[in-house]
Amino acid sequence: MSFLTRVDEKLIKNKPDLIGHDEIYDSCKKVINLVHGSNKPMLDFCDELDIRSINIFYGKTGTGKTTLSYSLAKYALEELEVETYELNFQDIITSELGKTLENFHFAYEEINQLCTNGEGIILFLDEFDRILVDRQQRNEVSEMKRAFISLMDFFQSISIEHKITILATTNCFDLLDPALKRRFSFQYEIKCDATELEAYAKHLSDKIPKSLNYIMPDDYLKETITIAELKQKIRSDVVKLL
Repeated sequence: MSFLTRVDEKLIKNKPDLIGHDEIYDSCKKVINLVHGSNKPMLDFCDELDIRSINIFYGKTGTGKTTLSYSLAKYALEELEVETYELNFQDIITSELGKTLENFHFAYEEINQLCTNGEGIILFLDEFDRILVDRQQRNEVSEMKRAFISLMDFFQSISIEHKITILATTNCFDLLDPALKRRFSFQYEIKCDATELEAYAKHLSDKIPKSLNYIMPDDYLKETITIAELKQKIRSDVVKLL
């Protein structure tokens, strides 16, 4: 059984364009270029500074964490021919005694095998906080602790030569163990400010068919704090017009 799912290229390319978060996007791209490139002197220097493309994006729902991850995956695919895989936590964590830790180790082996092709991989860990929750609530606590430690050890074992980029997202950053947080080389809080909301509103306005004769009310930008909330309001309006 495989615990990794290859993310289809069409899905990556057809995801909505990233609006805002330019500074974070550019910073992540630079590290991806270093990790998946072939500049040996820079690789040695990055290894010395422990610069690795192990990222976690955190913040409220609807701020663009997943969109940012897919945008970086698209960049890696189109510019560096690096494919993206997602780790299936729901399959790894099981109620069968001793099996969860075994599944994690099997997943690590899968990842290492995929990285032998030379280009490496992008590893997408959406809703990373799922690792904290045993949804079946029958796991032995000590086994989950061992699995948790093995995950931290795996993160720590990743060197720049492995050519692995990790893109993790979470809405519950404060719940993560401090020791696990330290395993992420880069931690980015993803927020929506007024500029990003305005940029998205303009982007959406350009896409609305003229036949709908729809203009977004000015109050919407004042009443929302995330792109998801803004989309919800406009979605309701558009449905009424259909």
